[in-house]
Amino acid sequence: MLRGKGPALRLGVLQMKPVKSAVVVANPSKKNAIETRKQVLEFLGEKGVRISGRSADLFIAIGGDGTVLFNKGHFDKPIFAIGSESSFICQAQHHDWKEKLGKILGGFQTEERAMLSSELDGKKLPDALNEVCVRNKEHRILAMHLKVDKKDYAFRADGVLFSTATGSTAYSYSCGGEEMGQTDTRCQIVAIAPYRRSFEPMIVPQGAISTLIVESECDADVVIDGQHVFPLERSAVVKVYASGKKAKFALV
Repeated sequence: MLRGKGPALRLGVLQMKPVKSAVVVANPSKKNAIETRKQVLEFLGEKGVRISGRSADLFIAIGGDGTVLFNKGHFDKPIFAIGSESSFICQAQHHDWKEKLGKILGGFQTEERAMLSSELDGKKLPDALNEVCVRNKEHRILAMHLKVDKKDYAFRADGVLFSTATGSTAYSYSCGGEEMGQTDTRCQIVAIAPYRRSFEPMIVPQGAISTLIVESECDADVVIDGQHVFPLERSAVVKVYASGKKAKFALV
């Protein structure tokens, strides 16, 4: 059972004007994503929407959840994503994107999603929309000391996940975490295969600061959203806390 601290806060919905410009990104390794991008560009041209970059009103990601997570540089824009049936972040799939995108172009609301900031030995890492993951690289268990605000936890596991509400449907859920409401601003901490189940998943409030020290000698990494990997040294300190930035998703 999850140990919760405080109420779940919600991030507001903002009213947006009609879309006049968009940036369109597709996963180059997926043929259907490349083909869909061509169709999207043609569709936008027919609707009088110009293709832009930094000043775009909408960021369209085609390929799946990983495509969204990989393109953090566009997170300052509202996101509309096209993926497959296995996608949780994407609002549309390859068979229904045209109807949904057509509605959005006329004006839409956005839903803000909480993100996580993290530091490795004082060095700032990219913000996470899904999770900050610390895990072993070898077939050996990690000894970890976790401090959440003023409470201390010592346990051994293959690793630990600091998950946002958006990421609660992904790796965190597979490791025993609970699915959270998408606009919940709290963070969920879930151990990866903890020894003798010595650490239960827990939810901490938005303002909590989590500090993790990995004391094992085996190689380990910090992985941000499954996209960015940073090697850990013994006794490395990983700090995780709420980001001041929010990801904005177009509501269909």
